[in-house]
Order: sequence, then C-alpha cells, then structure tokens
Amino acid sequence: MEKTVVFGPIIIFFGFFALLVIGFFALIIKLITKSKNEEWSGVIIDKKHTEVEDDDSSITHDYYYLVVKMNSGKERNVGLSGTLWNNFKIGDKIFKPKGKLLPQKA
Repeated sequence: MEKTVVFGPIIIFFGFFALLVIGFFALIIKLITKSKNEEWSGVIIDKKHTEVEDDDSSITHDYYYLVVKMNSGKERNVGLSGTLWNNFKIGDKIFKPKGKLLPQKA
C-alpha cells in the first residue's frame, strides 16, 4: 500500500511526460515528411537577410530568406543557411524536388 502511494504519482508523471516527448517527436517527423513530399518551382524575386539580437545575451542571429514567385503565381518565403543563400541570385529559377528538403537551381 505504501509503495502505491509513493510511486503512483511518480509513474503517472513520467507516463504523461513520455506522452509529451513522443508527441513532440511525432510532430517533428510529420513536418519533415510533409516538407519532403512537396514539389514546387519558381523564380527568385527577392533575397532577405534579417539580424535579430537576443536581449539577454547580446548574441546576434542571422536569418536568410528567398522570396520565390511560384509558377502558380503565389509568393513563398524559403529559409536557408547563409552559405546556400549566397549561391542564389534574384532572377534565378529554382525548384524543390520531391524527396529533398532544400531547393536547387533549375
């Protein structure tokens, strides 16, 4: 009886925590799978670079985006690393093949 009183709440807590962790990883896997299953192409109409400074630590984070006009007419922001961002120019035709995470030059 005493073990149930002591360990019961601990087991319930860790069970709930395990469900949260499993749910988090399932969401990440779903988002990656969705991104890999997309296929699109378009033309780069703008390149954006944003610097954000963290107020607590004074560290600056760089974010790089390509603004792509899709063949369907919609615009899409594509986030990239700085080195990959430098490889693209405004006016380049790019496409993201199915099964890949990042776009490529056409």
